[in-house]
Amino acid sequence: MRFKLAHLIILTILLAGLVQGASGQDDPCIRAYGKAPVEQFLADLQHSVAVDDRAHVAEMVRFPVSITVSGKSMTLRNRDQLLKYYDVAFDAKVKGFIAKQKASELFCDWKGLMIGRGEIWIGTAGKSSHLRIIAINNNPPWSTGTN
Repeated sequence: MRFKLAHLIILTILLAGLVQGASGQDDPCIRAYGKAPVEQFLADLQHSVAVDDRAHVAEMVRFPVSITVSGKSMTLRNRDQLLKYYDVAFDAKVKGFIAKQKASELFCDWKGLMIGRGEIWIGTAGKSSHLRIIAINNNPPWSTGTN
């Protein structure tokens, strides 16, 4: 009985550590990107969205990227296409999640860094170590509530 209880306690401690490490700047996943570059990218994105600098936001995206337009998935292959559908891709809900995101509360896993509930994903682009928006989930099925 003691043996099982000891294993249960150790397992609980390990799982608590994993859950705690799933978000925040102390996460090894976030440290792999570099704390300063992550904070700078997020601040740059938040500022650019807030001042409606669409061209700069488009420079922060890795193409191709998919968005949802009128309930259907659409792949945007370049900056010009993103600028055409900017108001759809970066609707009020997505902008709200970007504005509210704190660098210290970013979620990070093997896919990258997540803003909101998965509305925006950030990662490195190909062989480059530069951070870019790698996914825009502007109308995800889980977004029926308010931000």
